[in-house]
Amino acid sequence: MPRKDSLLSRTLICGILVFTSIMPIWFAQVNADPIPKTLQEVFIDATSGVSGAGEHVLSAVDSLLRQYPEDALLTAYYGSTLYVKARDSWLPWDKEKYSTLGMASLNKSLRLLSNESFSKPYYGLNEGIYIQSIAAITFVNTPDLLHQKARGYNMLKNMLASEQLQYYPFEPQAWIHLGAVKAALDMEEPHVAQAWAQEMRKLAPTHPLTQEALSLTANTNA
Repeated sequence: MPRKDSLLSRTLICGILVFTSIMPIWFAQVNADPIPKTLQEVFIDATSGVSGAGEHVLSAVDSLLRQYPEDALLTAYYGSTLYVKARDSWLPWDKEKYSTLGMASLNKSLRLLSNESFSKPYYGLNEGIYIQSIAAITFVNTPDLLHQKARGYNMLKNMLASEQLQYYPFEPQAWIHLGAVKAALDMEEPHVAQAWAQEMRKLAPTHPLTQEALSLTANTNA
């Protein structure tokens, strides 16, 4: 898997652990005894490159979106998974097609955010911050032709500077910090990446994602 794609996969896996927005969806593992899997677990499989997982997620989320078309979280998952499909496509026109559709869904999810989104708890944060994080980290990993990298990077900058994010414990927001460090390195701003990595060190010096951020920035010049 290319380095850029693996960054998206590992960052999303760190942050996206539980799916409780609407209802649980169950799948059976192929070539194994039937074991229930949540939609979230299959989404993680998709970001990791497990064959067929992305199609399962898209099918399930598409079905849910028919019932809840204005659900911002479902729409964000759908958009991010479409990008995963673009990443895994071989044909250039398929990459462009699914990337564009994914961006459209992510943009819609951001438009659907409301005051309620930022007051609804979700995985130790709130749903609004979570959706913004998924969108921002996906944007910074999109192909150059979509011109979304700078947008995602600026979103991450604003999020890390917001008082609202600082309200929450470090653990549920650690993946956002790591995604921002990786984005800063990709945008060739090593001094920003180092500053964010050092901030992680102050907040949680022994956290695994802090250690990864420090390792990534160890050989950069501020």
